[in-house]
Amino acid sequence: MPEKEELTKENSISRRQFIKNTGIVVGGTAIGSSVLLSACNGATATETISKTVTSTVKVTTSIAKFVCPYDSIEFDSFAALQAHVESAHEAGDPVVKYLCPYDNQEFSSLADLKAHLEAEHLEAVAPVEGLIVLKVNGHECHVQVKPEWSLAFVLREKLGLPALKVGCDRGECGTCTVVANGRAIYSCCMLAMDADGMEIETVEGLSDGITLNPLQQSFVDNSAIQCGYCTPGFLMAAKALLATNPNPTRYEVREALSGHICVCGNIGKTIDAVLSV
Repeated sequence: MPEKEELTKENSISRRQFIKNTGIVVGGTAIGSSVLLSACNGATATETISKTVTSTVKVTTSIAKFVCPYDSIEFDSFAALQAHVESAHEAGDPVVKYLCPYDNQEFSSLADLKAHLEAEHLEAVAPVEGLIVLKVNGHECHVQVKPEWSLAFVLREKLGLPALKVGCDRGECGTCTVVANGRAIYSCCMLAMDADGMEIETVEGLSDGITLNPLQQSFVDNSAIQCGYCTPGFLMAAKALLATNPNPTRYEVREALSGHICVCGNIGKTIDAVLSV
């Protein structure tokens, strides 16, 4: 049986050496020894840390709002701010300063703000996939959409405009008609992605919420409404017509409304209502 080796200064291991030898390796760097040695307040610990940690990465974790300097509207991301500025403010607008929401530094352009965010705050400033801008009934809307979503779906389900009705959902009945950039279109047949940047008018935008638009009032006065499901589409098609032709003939009204189906068979009174405005 081997004799026990006598513990001497020559073959003993110090507490510091033991801790150093038990360092934990994470990501290729021994951090266990550095952290534990630093707790011992030794000069060696300080030297070890300074050699091990070679760079510092700043990560922004606070929730910040990007504010448009023109109208003070707040956005959750730089991409949304950029889309808003590019769509709502012309190049001739007064020179303004863009404020970094993390450190309040000012920049004279979106490009400078973007470079600062990327360099100093690791802010994701790449365009948000599927983000579009629609000006709906005079209000600018930023909405993230999927490639297959129709304009009708986004207006109804994402922007909360239920007065817009969907009938056949294949471009035959005209029920989902809206005015896009001054032209009547079937919103079920247009992809929301293709409507990016357009000015959209729906039936909700005709009235101020209290007083009916003259066209709406004419529909009421001429009993042009029965079940009412097709009425929003008729109203928007008629609005687009009257905007370019304030005094149409009966034939021109029939032609403008020819892409609409009234199951109730009330089309005659609908035409009378448009002519009576």
